[in-house]
Amino acid sequence: MFYSKNRFSEFLKFGGYSQEDVLIHKSRARLMQPSFVLVRDQKAKCFLLFIRGAISPRERLTAASSVEVPFHHIVLNEGQIDNVILGYAHCGMLAAARWISNLVMPPLRNAVREFPDYQIKVIGHSMGAGIGAILTYILREHYDFTSCTCLAFGPAACMTWELAESGKDFITSLVNRDDVVPALSKVAMESLRSEVMVSSKLDDPQDEAHLGLFAKISQRVAFAKSHMLSISHSTGKTADPDSSISEPLLKEAVEITQPEENGLKIDCIHEAYFVANPEQDLSAVSVDASAERVILVNNDGDVSVESAAGSAVSASQGDVESNATLDSEQASSTAKEEASQNLNGSGKEKQKESPSAPALRQLFPPGRIIHMVAQPSPDPNPGEGTSSKEAISIYETPRDLYGRIRLAPNMIDEHYMPSYISTMELLLEQLQSDNIVSRASDDL
Repeated sequence: MFYSKNRFSEFLKFGGYSQEDVLIHKSRARLMQPSFVLVRDQKAKCFLLFIRGAISPRERLTAASSVEVPFHHIVLNEGQIDNVILGYAHCGMLAAARWISNLVMPPLRNAVREFPDYQIKVIGHSMGAGIGAILTYILREHYDFTSCTCLAFGPAACMTWELAESGKDFITSLVNRDDVVPALSKVAMESLRSEVMVSSKLDDPQDEAHLGLFAKISQRVAFAKSHMLSISHSTGKTADPDSSISEPLLKEAVEITQPEENGLKIDCIHEAYFVANPEQDLSAVSVDASAERVILVNNDGDVSVESAAGSAVSASQGDVESNATLDSEQASSTAKEEASQNLNGSGKEKQKESPSAPALRQLFPPGRIIHMVAQPSPDPNPGEGTSSKEAISIYETPRDLYGRIRLAPNMIDEHYMPSYISTMELLLEQLQSDNIVSRASDDL
């Protein structure tokens, strides 16, 4: 009832509380200051702290303040520090939890001293559940509140893995069916966005064809570059004095090997084989362009380089072999230098990127996670005690299950508290029909 929009007087009437049982109550929510109430339940001998979820725009702004900030939990054992859990928490929820703790601790400490056998329970829904979980960590750092526990309905992802795991003994998170909020975090939303973009690209046949063509072109260009180091070395801007190729033909070769400037397309498949096997006796190897052509012809020990304009330069077989060996040695040396530079460069880039690019931290729901799952009823004709054809099962689920968002038709509707109440009522009906509840009460 407290999670609904009814008046506070109706909540007191529903719970059987009087004004004397209300220790502190904040009805108006502000930024980083949610609505909550602390009451004394004499029947259950508990102090109940209820924290409402995000209803007003200011409360939604608190939930939207999702920056991860450092949060460390001190574990006490018989009043002594036993361990320290390091981690990060949701900024808005952590600020709200600290604000509530400052207001609640003085009256709660006096109440605990007056009623030492009473326990402390924090209950919340959605954003209020995340705030309540963080508040439970804060309260348990004080010796008077070490008995504090938390029941979180549909908690938001509010803390990192280590902190969430350390709260299994005193925090229970209850998730309803396909509720999306426990898995909702910045990392999960970024992963979902990437998956949607990739799937949308692959679903379009035209984009898929373009991606396939681009992949084939990239493979051919990489293959050509890996086998044409000698040709790329001989076509530099400054002529090699030991080379047998004249300067005019060198300029023409430079113009041909720069398709970005003149818009020509180069076919490099045959030349790659020639450079990779310089000792093979090939009759002709050509570099084709749309307007020009350079041809290497082997005729009786002579190799000539011709262009479409009619220019040709001849060289003797001995000069060609010497140039080929020089080119191969230079190609191997340049390849080694480039490989070493790439390795050094990649290492430097990693060193530069590591401090400047902070990684997003994955947030998870806190404590022990109990998931309520609806399944078709095995009995086609349910009995009189049951009012639904669904069978509700409960499972303790692993935390990594909430590391990604799973889309479902009712993932938003099943987050609201009325859906939680209806699911729990169905579960209680099934337990009562199986006499599980009565047996448990008898054992107690």
